[in-house]
Amino acid sequence: MISNLNSEHAWSYEIDPLLASLFRYIDSLSLPETPYVTGRPPVPKKSLLKCFFLKTYFAIDSLRKLVRVLQRFRCFQLACGLGEVPHLSTFSRAAKWFREQGFPVFHAQLLKDLDVRYPKIVLIDSSALRSSLYDSQAKWGVSTRYHWFKGYKLHLCTTAEGIILSHVLTTANRNDEAVAPELLVSLKQWDIELVLGDAAYDSEKVRQTAEQSGILFISPINHRNSEERKDAYGRVLPVFLKTMFGVFLKTRFGQWLFGLRRGIERVFNELKSDGVEQPRWYGFHRYLLHVLCCILMHNFEFLL
Repeated sequence: MISNLNSEHAWSYEIDPLLASLFRYIDSLSLPETPYVTGRPPVPKKSLLKCFFLKTYFAIDSLRKLVRVLQRFRCFQLACGLGEVPHLSTFSRAAKWFREQGFPVFHAQLLKDLDVRYPKIVLIDSSALRSSLYDSQAKWGVSTRYHWFKGYKLHLCTTAEGIILSHVLTTANRNDEAVAPELLVSLKQWDIELVLGDAAYDSEKVRQTAEQSGILFISPINHRNSEERKDAYGRVLPVFLKTMFGVFLKTRFGQWLFGLRRGIERVFNELKSDGVEQPRWYGFHRYLLHVLCCILMHNFEFLL
């Protein structure tokens, strides 16, 4: 999905079919516009939104560079529906609006169009996103792949098919157990029965939050938490979980249920293949804007 900004095809008038389809979808959305009173007419939010996806698609690392690209290439102005290139401050205000208000509206409409109504089984996990070592807002954390790294973590809840239902972007020092309740609360609008997580989510608080939402949360026992489990979860489910998550998957049901966890791993692999991780970038809001667009583009591909 993410192409090299310097490639020859990027500057032709014919934009990528994915972007063309996404731009047509944006035109069909109902987004609140700022009423025109005095002064210069406001730039349509749909045009600014197209610019943000253009920025994400070509991995343009700042709004300032986006402005320069739009000023240089008239074809991109036409594709985004711009008569002239807005000022940098306009893009900055639009980025804040998109992070706080635009994304929830866009995401909810996209899930509605995907007919996501009854996802009975949901997967939860996180992945490391490296940032620039000069990023003062990023933190150091530990991941299985990178060991010690500086950056952020993307926490996701997805369906078994790979559709992203909710997300949280945090600094790398936040552990999965602390973020899980926020993700689970966001799932209340769906009739979800079961959430699968790995051993990092083995926490009484996580299970209580899930129970309050009417969800059964299942994760492997994390033996590092305590040598002896005294809660009911630790007494009743270890055999079941061992069958599911152990080295020897003894039942077909355990094999099937454990196999579903590969779905969220594929989602992270696809997002990273599409450029969601940008090790040279810095700034939480800059990274967040990029991540939000990547999530929407990932879900949009299910409509094609």
